[in-house]
Amino acid sequence: MKLKKIIFYIIAILTGACLSFEAALFGKLGEQVGELEANFYNFLMGAIISLILLLFFGRGNLPKIMKLPKWNLLGGILGVVYMLSIVIGIPFIGVGLSMITVVVGQMLTSILIDHFGWFGSMKKRVSGKRIAALILMLGALTFTIF
Repeated sequence: MKLKKIIFYIIAILTGACLSFEAALFGKLGEQVGELEANFYNFLMGAIISLILLLFFGRGNLPKIMKLPKWNLLGGILGVVYMLSIVIGIPFIGVGLSMITVVVGQMLTSILIDHFGWFGSMKKRVSGKRIAALILMLGALTFTIF
């Protein structure tokens, strides 16, 4: 396996860890200040940090956003839905169950997106290994719930 791929996998695992920390922190914040307030704070901080990064490292293509098909902009809405569901769900079912449930949903959806090449993504047919991985993840979810 190439070193670049190994480094990417390590970064992805660390990113997943960050998402769990974020979920725990914002779940508690949502309990203390309100779910919508915590969600707003999350995206406000994200917007401020993104603006700073954009100013220093942006490629100057921001106006192009308005010329793209509108479905390309749904990611922002989906991000809000994701974060709000995490903020609301953590106090009820905990960080672990919330995150594994999200990962199972991601796995199922990513298999479909890859298989059909939705949104211009590279097509990658559903394989037995991917189905087995999904079944194992569903099993892990089941064990986590019960």
